[in-house]
Amino acid sequence: MRKVWLRNLCDSGSIAPIGIGLAILSLSAVLTLAATSSIFLMQRRLTTLAEFAALSGVRYSLSAATFLRESGVNGLSDLRVGSDTVSDGFTRQVTICSTWQAPVPAFFRLLPREICGSGAARAG
Repeated sequence: MRKVWLRNLCDSGSIAPIGIGLAILSLSAVLTLAATSSIFLMQRRLTTLAEFAALSGVRYSLSAATFLRESGVNGLSDLRVGSDTVSDGFTRQVTICSTWQAPVPAFFRLLPREICGSGAARAG
């Protein structure tokens, strides 16, 4: 009777479905991490660029559009000035936007999104 119980425990099966499921889960995690990292880094670059544009506007009286045209930004395309305002006569606020595209192909379609970065500088 004991041998019958042990024989039932040793039934052979395939672990291929578990391996395939783990591979799909790992691939989706990597693709998600790549896309979110891309969005985060783009937003950080736009924020840095907007801060420099605001600072150059305060120091040298350059508009944000002129700053973008003359700075020769590498790696970012389709840059637009969202806003370039002086709020209280001393503080210049600049918002720069761009369109984000998914860096890796996906099984489902990731739509392009508009990402913006804001910066401010104060004169005096």
